[in-house]
Amino acid sequence: MPRLNRLTSLLLGGLLCLALLLTEYWLLLEHDRAERVRQQQHWGALGTDLVVLQLEDSLEHTRIMAQQLAGGLQSRGLSELARRVVRDDSVFAGIGTVALVEQNQREAFENRIATSIRVLKNQHLVSCPVQLQYYPVASYLPDDANALPQGLDLSHQGDSKWLLDLARRSDQPMLLPSRPSGPGSSRLDVITRLGDDHTLLLLNLRQDKLVQPIGNDLLADNPLHHVRLLIWSKNQPDIPLLDSVPGRSTPTEPPIFSRHATVGGNELLLGAYSLAPIRPRLDSAAWAVLAATAATLLLLLAMAQRQMRQNRRLGEQLQQQQVLLEQNNHSLHEQISDRVQSEQALAQSEARQRAILQASSDAIILIDRGGHILQANPAAARLVEQSAQSLENLPVGVLFPALYQAAPERSFEQMARQHEGRPFEAALLRSDEQQLPVELSLSRVVMPDDWFYVAVCRDISLRKEQEEALIRLKNSLAEQVEVQSRQLAALLDASPLAMAYIVDRHLRQVNHAFLELFQQQGQDLVGTPTQPYFENPEQWERTGKVLYSLLNDGKVVQSELKLRTGKGQLFWCRLHGRAVNPSVPKLGTIWVYQDISAQRTVEETLRHAKILAEETSRAKTEFLANMSHELRTPLHAILGFTEMGQLRAQGIGETKLEQYFTRINTSGSRLLTLLNDLLDMAKMEVGRMEYTISRGSLTQCLREACDEMTPMASRNQIRIRVECAPELLTADIDPFRIGQVIRNLLSNAVKFSPAGSSIEVQARLSEEDGQEWAWVSVEDAGPGIPDKELETIFDKFIQSSTTKTGAGGTGLGLAISREIVHAHGGRISAGNRPDGGAIFTFGIPRHFQRNLEEGSSDASQTLAR
Repeated sequence: MPRLNRLTSLLLGGLLCLALLLTEYWLLLEHDRAERVRQQQHWGALGTDLVVLQLEDSLEHTRIMAQQLAGGLQSRGLSELARRVVRDDSVFAGIGTVALVEQNQREAFENRIATSIRVLKNQHLVSCPVQLQYYPVASYLPDDANALPQGLDLSHQGDSKWLLDLARRSDQPMLLPSRPSGPGSSRLDVITRLGDDHTLLLLNLRQDKLVQPIGNDLLADNPLHHVRLLIWSKNQPDIPLLDSVPGRSTPTEPPIFSRHATVGGNELLLGAYSLAPIRPRLDSAAWAVLAATAATLLLLLAMAQRQMRQNRRLGEQLQQQQVLLEQNNHSLHEQISDRVQSEQALAQSEARQRAILQASSDAIILIDRGGHILQANPAAARLVEQSAQSLENLPVGVLFPALYQAAPERSFEQMARQHEGRPFEAALLRSDEQQLPVELSLSRVVMPDDWFYVAVCRDISLRKEQEEALIRLKNSLAEQVEVQSRQLAALLDASPLAMAYIVDRHLRQVNHAFLELFQQQGQDLVGTPTQPYFENPEQWERTGKVLYSLLNDGKVVQSELKLRTGKGQLFWCRLHGRAVNPSVPKLGTIWVYQDISAQRTVEETLRHAKILAEETSRAKTEFLANMSHELRTPLHAILGFTEMGQLRAQGIGETKLEQYFTRINTSGSRLLTLLNDLLDMAKMEVGRMEYTISRGSLTQCLREACDEMTPMASRNQIRIRVECAPELLTADIDPFRIGQVIRNLLSNAVKFSPAGSSIEVQARLSEEDGQEWAWVSVEDAGPGIPDKELETIFDKFIQSSTTKTGAGGTGLGLAISREIVHAHGGRISAGNRPDGGAIFTFGIPRHFQRNLEEGSSDASQTLAR
């Protein structure tokens, strides 16, 4: 049976060892797999960073080349740039220009390039349909298989129109992905504005060069040798723009590394894929670990078998000893029964003594004359962190070794006689080899036949810690005071600003910058008064009364005064001062001095320049206001003659000539509107805008303006809905100017509202602070206004960034509207609707304030602003 147990344990141990080895082998494989995945992810991160860097570098090169060509667009300059840029080792494969062509310019452009504007449809070039704007290729070099045909319109592919408009309106190059040969191919170009906003520079990128790192020979290891890099545009996710390993099918598994990057107005999705399946394998170090583990397990198995044999032999010996113990136990029971009666009396005495020791909260140790411990109570055992039985019969020097260090040859009785009757401090050695400070009292107890000592111990470690903490705090405070004194001295010397410590208006400490500023030598200034540094004694007295009252209140004071250097020179100085402790003025103040003489000179110069500029601007504005009739008269004549010509051409059936007169009339009307806005703004700036305010119908102004704007809105399939509450709403207004405000707001709403939407116009009454107000709001369904631009759009020549779509406008309409509303004592604001669109609201008091002062709400008032 024992042999069967040994075989079973050996078999179980072998199986356990094998399971441990297999587990360790699997863990090592998983660790190698994880390391390879992390390495692949690292290569993927490096590869994506390199491609993004290549694209951004290409955009920056394009912007620099556009700046070089901005002076003129001659074919010779473009040819030279093509020879210099388009090389086999360059990332650029071709260079060309793209022109912005309006519909009315199409015929002239097609005549200039000797071909029509075309688009690619079903891999064939066909004539481009009629549209408002075109972006045809004006020129392209070199003329190879990759060249774009002249006249090809680039605005028909995906988001190309938006990117072309964005590149034309900004100085930043844009990335233009396209598919010139059908849905299975891709092309990557860079476009940027060339000089003006009607010509764009186009550079074609070599896709194979973009996925190669810059300076490949200098790179220790190309990350694209390890991973396959694919790049998609977020707007065209079906076919990748770039592939570092072209020709293979698109992977279906998720990438090992991916990132998003916005480059040239395009949001790109970059993914890195492993070129080959990740197969973990063990290296020599891993095999060595497995071998060491196997050897260790075999050794442990052998030791376990040996221990089992030893345990079996020990079991046999224990059985023999148990028999002997039973015999001895029987004899001992007989002896114990004989001594029970004799020990009962002694037990009662010891019980009383033990009760006293057990009940005491102080550590009590009984010591015989030879210095050995007779007994220790539980409090002493807790203090030593040992059991009371383990302390019995131990020499007292084991617990208090310091008592014998001074004179090791002395006996315990001599040492006890020296300290008997008075407490003293000693060190108690605990079980963890730590010494606990205690207060020890020794008393001798005399018995009839013997005597012994009673030692009472009290733990004073907390008191010692408090004493040491007080000592450390005292030393730390002294060190901090010394360090802070040194830091203050170093700060004063290292500061570039002049600094001084002043007590009772006498210098106590100054830095080197103070000596340089006031042209003093050495440190003999300590203790001298500050009066010689002021311009005169009166200034010294006046400054002290003003500044020191603020310093005593705990404030930081600042003042600019003329002070005097040690050589008698006056200069402007800015002073900053603060009391060290406002509640204790005797501790003094800290002052910082700064020479501002140059700043004062510059400020005076700028003040004179500002006055001169304001006078010049006012003269210009007054001249423009005075010349208003000189500018309007010829423009009205032009509009009159164009209307006559339009009627004449319509009468004789000249359709084309009528269109020319219509365009002239439209352009002249725009110019007249712009001129009226500029002249109105000029009058407002010089205060010559006249208002005739009287009681009038705000409802009539509102409906007349809406009727006037309805034809313009109908052309864009926009409805204007008017709602007035009450229906007949009257107020003190200038009808012409208030109508101008309503037309400006309606014109903006019509311009920026999408086709098929509606414009809501509402008028209502409300009461604020006991005064009636008339409110008018215009709501549209346009793009809205960014929150940070809700105030700036009312400034002159400012338009919202979301409405700069080429719809026209000078940015003066809202500025003029605000001035008109303010002249009526009202206010105007802009906001956004929760469901999209902008809302403009203006309100005016129903009773004009000047009328109320004169006592007549119906009196007509003419005023200029």
